[in-house]
Amino acid sequence: MVFSLFKKKEKSGAPAKAATMKAVQIDAYGELSEMKYRDAPKPVPGPGEVLVRVRAAGANPFDCKVRRGILKDFYRLDMPVTLGSDFAGEIESAGDGVPGAMRPGDRVYGLSTPMDGGTYAEYLTIDHKFARPMPQVSFEDACVMPMVGQTAWYGLVNLANVSAGQKVLVHAGAGGVGAMAIQIAKHFGAHVVTTCSTRNCELVKELGADEIVDYTQSDFRTAIKDVDIAVDPLGGDVNLHTYEVMKPGGTILVVLRYNPVEMQNRAAMTEKYGVVVKEVAFDNQPEILDELKELAERGVIRSNLKAVLPLADAAEAHERLETGHNAGKIALKVD
Repeated sequence: MVFSLFKKKEKSGAPAKAATMKAVQIDAYGELSEMKYRDAPKPVPGPGEVLVRVRAAGANPFDCKVRRGILKDFYRLDMPVTLGSDFAGEIESAGDGVPGAMRPGDRVYGLSTPMDGGTYAEYLTIDHKFARPMPQVSFEDACVMPMVGQTAWYGLVNLANVSAGQKVLVHAGAGGVGAMAIQIAKHFGAHVVTTCSTRNCELVKELGADEIVDYTQSDFRTAIKDVDIAVDPLGGDVNLHTYEVMKPGGTILVVLRYNPVEMQNRAAMTEKYGVVVKEVAFDNQPEILDELKELAERGVIRSNLKAVLPLADAAEAHERLETGHNAGKIALKVD
């Protein structure tokens, strides 16, 4: 993304200085050591864009993939890159063509893309359509909802048409997508079964799970059968075993991870078990955020926020995410 710069008036004869902000950036793909908390150019909103004063940013496994370069064939990025996708904050100003209903001070939340500019920063410019009124919750709670909420909603509602009375299996119910999937499926009247470790059983119960399978104690294949919809953010052997508990004609929602085991076996397994597989890929659909806002304000869903770190500690957030066992969401507080 090419940033325009604010110009600050100086005394006569002095060169103008570009406005700056704090941001977490990388100069090259790689390990945690590539993450730098430093000054960066403060963006200016172009036509149709708003400038958001970011108050909190959500940390996602997706951001780790961007940092490592795993997605570089999909997103051609010019370095340096500001990391981050989820945000919550306040509109500071707007470019030409932004509806008058959007005003400075309005609280908004949303999802950016690597091509549009990262959210691990004090300021973000984004197309006004992707900055939606945030629910009446804290900035930290709001900022961890967009990516996982859109993913779970798009899969369950748009792709699988979840409905009352269906049995929905959610793998990794204590994770980001899993926690949202449990709550959204329950909202639509489904019977929800989820898998988690012993330490997270109480959490998923609070989120609304009807049945809980502690994978450290038992194999879900012996406890579950006749599943209509399964949400799989894990892949590997978990994915292959999920076919065994599905109803013929059921739907497995693969939260896109480019898992080689899943991808190599999909055709053979769908034919053997008569199951439909649909990929839930990264797709920014901001109207879903309006649905989530309403449900959050009614108390139907809540964030699965578990930790708040300062923006300067974004590398620690990535370190926790990359263990693969981080329960709950991490927000980065932007002062």
